[in-house]
Amino acid sequence: MNFEPQNPGEIIQLLQQMEAYSREHAAPLPLEEEIKSVWSGIGFRIGKHRFVAPMEHVREIMKYPQVSQVPGSKEWVRGIANIRGNLLPVFDLQGFLSSVITPVRRETRILAIARDKLNAGLIVDEIYGMKHFDQQRFDPRMTYDVQWHKYMKGGYDVNEESWVVFNLNRLIDNSDFLNVALK
Repeated sequence: MNFEPQNPGEIIQLLQQMEAYSREHAAPLPLEEEIKSVWSGIGFRIGKHRFVAPMEHVREIMKYPQVSQVPGSKEWVRGIANIRGNLLPVFDLQGFLSSVITPVRRETRILAIARDKLNAGLIVDEIYGMKHFDQQRFDPRMTYDVQWHKYMKGGYDVNEESWVVFNLNRLIDNSDFLNVALK
């Protein structure tokens, strides 16, 4: 298209048309959004209960590895796994908490945790991946009605789903969890 205006009026008219077209077809400005404080964790399932573990406590998520049993250990101690040349003790979290041993299925996963000098792999029924929650929606009273509620630290209710925060520090500090030998 070759347009050569003959007079200043034609130039002004062309500019007005371009402005009108731009206003009509321009994308709207984004709406102002309130900045929310977000808490993130790894979602997982034990039995029928959904939990989240703080991101800073989970070192890795892995499929159930081949384990070597440890003689003289409690039933919920599944054994030792060799993970890329490092030995990782593998514990059945549900087995420890409720004496119900977790059956190993295709979706069974290990949450590898590390704190100080303790490295451990915790067997969980399923992993749901990273979960993000608006911190303002945290309910410190949220728990499940199970005997191991002392490991729960409040939670979030999102889209009619409860996500209880699992307190891995309390688990790791528990002498019963650290004492894996049969008496």
